[in-house]
Amino acid sequence: MSEQLTTREGAETPSVKMIVFAVGAQEYCIPILSVREIRGFEKTTTLPFAPAYVCGAINLRGIILTVIDLAAYLNIPPELENSRRVVIIVESRAGVVYGLLVDRVIDLADISTGDIQPTSDEGACLHGLVLIENRMIGILKLDTVVKHLVGESSKE
Repeated sequence: MSEQLTTREGAETPSVKMIVFAVGAQEYCIPILSVREIRGFEKTTTLPFAPAYVCGAINLRGIILTVIDLAAYLNIPPELENSRRVVIIVESRAGVVYGLLVDRVIDLADISTGDIQPTSDEGACLHGLVLIENRMIGILKLDTVVKHLVGESSKE
């Protein structure tokens, strides 16, 4: 893995606190330390010539943020008539702040780093997969999403 997940010490096996959310029928998670806030989905301002997965921009207390439709980004059919769609405001390790439009937030989970099964593709948008209560959950690689959003300039 090119990125390191931030772990909490104190337990015998390091674990990471993750926020679990759904995009279509699939569940994903990201480290809770990357999340600034969760807010209801609001109308976005269209950005000309933006990739198809960019919903547009929102004003977050005077800061203009790009919102990524995670369903479009991951090529998953979204739940369009879902009133539980939310935007998760995240910050990448490079300091880029943006919104991820997801179908619903499900839960918080402590994931043991030893339980994460790596994916085979190094350039993929997933760190790996983890099994939680018989549900296969993908661990999203936020820096890869940012790289697609803003290009290679997000690397420091």
